[in-house]
Amino acid sequence: MSTGLDAPLPERTVSRVLDTCLGIRKDERVVLLSDPGSDLAVVAGLADGLRERGAIPLIRTLAEIPMPGAEPPARIAEELANAAAGIELTSAFIGSSRARQEACRQGTRYLSMPAVIADTFRLGGPYDVDFDEIASTVMKLARAWEEADTYRITTPAGTDLAGSVRGRKGRALTGVAREPGAYMAPPDIESGTAPVELSSDGTVVIDGDFLFMGPGPVVSPVALDIREGTLHATEGDEAARLLEMIARCDDPRMGNLAEVSVGLNPQGSVCAVPMETESTKGSAHIAFGNSIAYGGTVNAVAHLDCVMQDATVHLDGVPRIVGGDLVEP
Repeated sequence: MSTGLDAPLPERTVSRVLDTCLGIRKDERVVLLSDPGSDLAVVAGLADGLRERGAIPLIRTLAEIPMPGAEPPARIAEELANAAAGIELTSAFIGSSRARQEACRQGTRYLSMPAVIADTFRLGGPYDVDFDEIASTVMKLARAWEEADTYRITTPAGTDLAGSVRGRKGRALTGVAREPGAYMAPPDIESGTAPVELSSDGTVVIDGDFLFMGPGPVVSPVALDIREGTLHATEGDEAARLLEMIARCDDPRMGNLAEVSVGLNPQGSVCAVPMETESTKGSAHIAFGNSIAYGGTVNAVAHLDCVMQDATVHLDGVPRIVGGDLVEP
């Protein structure tokens, strides 16, 4: 597969994205969203892959993304809603935007793959996995979240956060979006939920990354103090990355603890690519701000993910997710 930019993307991992994850068919129109920070080798490689499958790539370049969840121009939002599928290759995450949600409501299949680079497609990397095979595990973990009343996340670095998930639906991100209106974010494979608002207390130590909030991973850990489901205080130099993004959002709801999830991709690693970091099996992440898509009730302007490593999740007081594996009670 020739991209005209450096080495071509491996056909095997391109196939994982276009065939396994998205189920591309002949004559489908597929919008590829990019911006000035996108890896052009990825955009060109996926466009070539679509053409080879008889599909029609529509490459649309957005201006620089000011913050996660920003809206694309109305004309691109309309084009996305009328397409069979969309692939987000922008340098920042916009999958929580109203435009994406409306496109999926109208049946567009959508992959959110912000800030991925050609190396993310490497053989042996996070796209070189059997997404369908892993899906059954993801669904089991989602059911475990859903059946629980309480959760607790701990890590060797010092995380100890607990709260209620009673009545919350478990969320399963399998990476597979072959059905009309499906939305996934490969290489991210994860399972989690939105904690009940105001219920969570404890400390989270971020030793992975603050995703899409400056370059990462973090150089030194950052401690986040959470009280009654809200960010109360921070400790550590790189906390400024999170605090500056929250300030930029200019929304008092951004302190809300919006999500608790675990990464499940066995080929992921904590690295400079946010989506690969978030996907890493054994990691966990929390998020602040918008929780609507995660089963919560807070409709803040953005959703900010923060990743920790080597997590254990206790559900109803019992360790149930250890190293990314489900432990039967």
